[in-house]
Amino acid sequence: MSELIEGDYGVGDVSSNLVLNVDGCIGALFLDLLASSGAFTKKEADEVVEIGYLNALFVVARSIGLIGHALDQKRLQQPLYRHPWEDVLYTS
Repeated sequence: MSELIEGDYGVGDVSSNLVLNVDGCIGALFLDLLASSGAFTKKEADEVVEIGYLNALFVVARSIGLIGHALDQKRLQQPLYRHPWEDVLYTS
């Protein structure tokens, strides 16, 4: 994580700044934890990443946020937001 904060993240001349959102930060921290905890071998850590176990964290977070929005709309006695049909583009 310190490399990201200090700007030594190895992207070369692609960008002068790194946009690091919360998901990216959590992902970097979990990868650092996998690598430095000593609880996993390199092969096990690579397998965890390859299988996509860490993606489950983000699915759970998004689900909780969606449920929170729905409950908040009910609390405020407002209907759920519906996007206008004319703004929806379907392609086949």
